[in-house]
Amino acid sequence: MKYKFAIILSCIFVQLQLVTVYGELKPDPRLIKGKLDNGLTYYIYPNDYPKGEAVYRLFIKSGSVFEEENQRGLAHFLEHMAFNGTRHFPGDSMVKFLESKGAKFGKDLNAHTSFNETVYKLQLPSSDIHMVDSTLMILADWADGLLLDSLEIEKERGVILSEWLSKTGPEYDAQNAFLLELLNGSRYTCRLTIGDTAVIRRFPHERLRSYYETWYHPTLMAVAVSGDIDANEVEKIVHERFGKMNVLDRPKVKNYRIPDYSEEEVIEIIHPSLKKIELNFIQLCPKPSAVKKEKDFLVFLQRALLNRLMKVRLNALAFENPSYKDASAALTSFINTKGVLMASVELVSGKIEMGIKEFATQLEQMYRYGFTTSEIEKVKKSFLRDALRRAESKSPVASLSYIDEIYSDFYQGNIILTPAEEYRMIQKYIGRVDSVSLVKLMKGVRKPHRTHYFLSAFDKVSAELPTEEELLSMLAHIRSNDIARYEKNIDVPDALISELPVSGIIEIDDTISEIGARSMVLSNGARVIFKRTTVDKDRIMLTGFRKGGLYALDSVDYVTGLFAGSIVPVSGAGNFSRDALSQYLAGNSASLRFLIDKTRTGVAGSAEKRDMQTLFELLYLKWTQPRLDESVYAQVKEKSIENYLTGNKTDTDKYYRELSDLMQGYSYVRREITDSLINSELRKERILPVFNRCFGSANGYTFIITGNCTFSEIESFVLRYIGGLPGGIPTMDYVYKGDNIPRKNTEFIRKVGDSPKALVSLIFQQDTLSEQLRSFNLKGDIVKAIVRTKLLGELREKMGMVYSVSVSIGATQYPAQLSRGTIGFSCESENVPALITATMSQLQKLAFDSLAFETEWADVKQNLIKENRIHMQKNSFWSGCIRNTIYNGDPDWDYVTRYEDIIHSITAEEIMIYIHRCFLESPVIKAVLYPKEEIK
Repeated sequence: MKYKFAIILSCIFVQLQLVTVYGELKPDPRLIKGKLDNGLTYYIYPNDYPKGEAVYRLFIKSGSVFEEENQRGLAHFLEHMAFNGTRHFPGDSMVKFLESKGAKFGKDLNAHTSFNETVYKLQLPSSDIHMVDSTLMILADWADGLLLDSLEIEKERGVILSEWLSKTGPEYDAQNAFLLELLNGSRYTCRLTIGDTAVIRRFPHERLRSYYETWYHPTLMAVAVSGDIDANEVEKIVHERFGKMNVLDRPKVKNYRIPDYSEEEVIEIIHPSLKKIELNFIQLCPKPSAVKKEKDFLVFLQRALLNRLMKVRLNALAFENPSYKDASAALTSFINTKGVLMASVELVSGKIEMGIKEFATQLEQMYRYGFTTSEIEKVKKSFLRDALRRAESKSPVASLSYIDEIYSDFYQGNIILTPAEEYRMIQKYIGRVDSVSLVKLMKGVRKPHRTHYFLSAFDKVSAELPTEEELLSMLAHIRSNDIARYEKNIDVPDALISELPVSGIIEIDDTISEIGARSMVLSNGARVIFKRTTVDKDRIMLTGFRKGGLYALDSVDYVTGLFAGSIVPVSGAGNFSRDALSQYLAGNSASLRFLIDKTRTGVAGSAEKRDMQTLFELLYLKWTQPRLDESVYAQVKEKSIENYLTGNKTDTDKYYRELSDLMQGYSYVRREITDSLINSELRKERILPVFNRCFGSANGYTFIITGNCTFSEIESFVLRYIGGLPGGIPTMDYVYKGDNIPRKNTEFIRKVGDSPKALVSLIFQQDTLSEQLRSFNLKGDIVKAIVRTKLLGELREKMGMVYSVSVSIGATQYPAQLSRGTIGFSCESENVPALITATMSQLQKLAFDSLAFETEWADVKQNLIKENRIHMQKNSFWSGCIRNTIYNGDPDWDYVTRYEDIIHSITAEEIMIYIHRCFLESPVIKAVLYPKEEIK
């Protein structure tokens, strides 16, 4: 469960529909939208992807802004209570019921509260109409059947206070200050969702019920269902379950506004533990109008294109070695209440004034002159192609996407439309968007003298920061100064490949019958595995990998390898510069990344079937003709050194670095990337040789192609562009042999934290695996879920001392076997010993008593099976499954088809042995980061 009091800034993107002769927009005909007699709105959208599942929402137009002064925090508290007893599910029986049906708390079962909205979320199997009915019964219980039991309320106070504690510290303080600046003294300012801890500790129970009975009103609610369901049956159930709601007097809903700023102002936040120097340009403006009619469309389109163009411009400028680290700008919306023209720049110590001036000048260029013809045409081409792709796509759309559109309809008033009609409208109006119209739009919105500048930084640079007078004078001077237009000429070659490669041949042709795949070895030693899938009907996915990576490089090349993987891919390829390649691919769906990981190298890409030749050409071009752009190399090197020298290294950073060294041992791969290390070991002349060593020869590479096509459709591309890659014998042996982990229990305690909470990590490591990796990791997934559930029940629900518990378990066998389990939580400092003792006690109980996790084990089985059935409907699942099977040397291809049988065959005894070995027999590092003495 989570609440939303952090900044919610989202770019406006809604799907639009065909206009009638009267200028109205027609909703998507598949959507069933209605209203009950009591005023509750409902949405039903039948959709069979994923099959056998539906997504449910209870939307409520109420939140913390409607609380009275003595109710501050109760909207969020009430959301928590929804999981602690309802009319049909007393106590925690609802959670237990849903988990028994395969739901995972947090993913399939969740909720959030914000200023003006509360949303309850479920994602559950839908094949059985009785399960659909039970799910809607739960939503109806949330709507007007909360028990609000006195004992449960008292227990939840501690949980809420633990959540408040978990969100304290300088970073949260800076976020809250930024949020308050956006709220600009409105009622929202004194209604932050977490509330007032004094209220949380002492409110009388009837005050919570009063908020519930007032603001959970059917006229403020919507029920949404999207998924593999019978729409008529669901509509009947909605009428039956929600039509009986008690209807009290409708509350008087005030429209709380956020005023625009009245003048220019600078706000400064300085703290020793902040990580960045950042300046935000914030201008509040009217919120975007809902798109309901054709006349609204052009404004939407202008804003959408403007945001893309600003992003494209700043991305291009990022490669011109700016005097700042990073920058962004957008015209966005905020909590469905306000519009915001926002620009942000991350600055560098020693260049703060220079960075502000450069970024402000770049903004002024856009505001004053708009964008170049080539920029606009590139963005339009991509925008149109994206819309056409959606309109013509035969690939299924996930039900969750339709839920997002329903949210937009209910909370923002944007009509839900088909992609085909959206494309028609874009075609109709996109020609009317040019640089002149965009400049007019920006001039209409922009108000420099009603802008606030939010400057946050760590204290070491406080002397470098401009005063308010200096900053405002600097920005005023830039606005009044002569500024040249932005210009950039790009020479784009006509074709990716100037000379076709010689095709290879298939030397070994086999099948992997267990998964319905074809396996081939080509004449250059590359292996190709093709699996036809029925999902993503108009796309293909291409991935490839080979063992090796950074750990296979000689130690003197290790640092160069770290940088080669980021420099070469953005240097262009062949006759194409980076900009020329981007321009050439505008509007084309093909994309491809080259990756150099620690233990392997790889490629990952995809394309629509119409663009699949481009995808294969990109692979061949980038593989055989990599480039080193010397300006990119120089900039990356300079920025990396600059980041190290100017970054704020806190005591907390030092704590985590020392903990990492303790966990893994010190070696050349664990060194901090310092300025001296970069200067001594990053060698320009070795960038391309190292990159070619990682790729170069295709021998030993496995390429995996999945998609809804036949192999004959792609055979010529495979043989020419994969078979045509160079062969040879690559070097793949690992030079780095693995971590040096502690062999005994260790305590790592420091009192250097920057927030009032203590952070606890219990780390369990072993350098041998007791069984085959896939089996080990599967049992790890099971144990992780069981342990987290038991610890939440003990530490959160029973003891009330933590808000959440993280549990992770993972293992690898490259370059050497290693397993690691970690349990973490935050809490009050005085509770650390009791919580560690309780955690170890729970592990002890689980390792020796199967009855202690009998229910949880049954629930985890259901969830794993449910998740696997859904994942099997995705191309990415099959690509990952094939890759991991080959990479880890596992010959069991029918693991996927036998997955459910394997899950059921795992015994409680095996789980106990796993817990005993991975937690109780492993050396443990007890790491605790306590707050500094002065913070307590």
